[in-house]
Amino acid sequence: MAFDVSTEEKKKAAFDYLNRYQKEKYDRITILRKSGQKKKIDAIAKERGMSTTQFINSCIDEKLKRMKIEL
Repeated sequence: MAFDVSTEEKKKAAFDYLNRYQKEKYDRITILRKSGQKKKIDAIAKERGMSTTQFINSCIDEKLKRMKIEL
């Protein structure tokens, strides 16, 4: 008798794995911006071929580099 795992179960397992991995490997930082700015930031990031997270991280990295601060 073969055990058939549904597509939904596979998706949930993948999602759970990703959440565990991110929790173990990354710190989560929440930022607040004025209403409407998120869409604009998303668009700016997309224009540059980046995710919003990649764009924000690159801005932080650039600022730290200018300040000569290394993490």
